[in-house]
Amino acid sequence: MKDLLIVEDDPEMQEFYRDMLNDAPFAVAYVSNGEDGLKKMKEKKYDLVILDIMMENITGDRLFALLRKDRHYKDVPVIMASSLDKQTYQCFQALGKVSFLEKPFTKETLINEINKYLQTPS
Repeated sequence: MKDLLIVEDDPEMQEFYRDMLNDAPFAVAYVSNGEDGLKKMKEKKYDLVILDIMMENITGDRLFALLRKDRHYKDVPVIMASSLDKQTYQCFQALGKVSFLEKPFTKETLINEINKYLQTPS
C-alpha cells in the first residue's frame, strides 16, 4: 500500500480530501501545517506528498523547496494544491515530479493526478 501525506491547513479541505480518498488504495496521513509536515516526513518516507500552498509559517512552496533539498525526499512526487493560478508556480516544474491542482478540483482529477505518479488503478 502506498503512503500519502497531505499538508493542508483548512479543516474543510482536509474533510474534502478524506471524502475523496476514503475508498482509495492508499494509507493517507494528514497534518495541518508545514512544521508538522516536516516532523511527519522525518518519521516516515511517504510515496507522495500533497501540499497546500497558502499556509501560515512554512508555506507549501517553502516546504516543497525543503523537500527537494532533502536526500530522502528529493525525488518524491509532490502535488501542490491552491486556489492561486498554477502558472504562478510553473518555475517549480524544473525541480521535477511536481503537479499543480487549482482548487476546487474533482475527485477524478485528484485520483488521476495521484495515479500518474503512483500507477495505481483508479
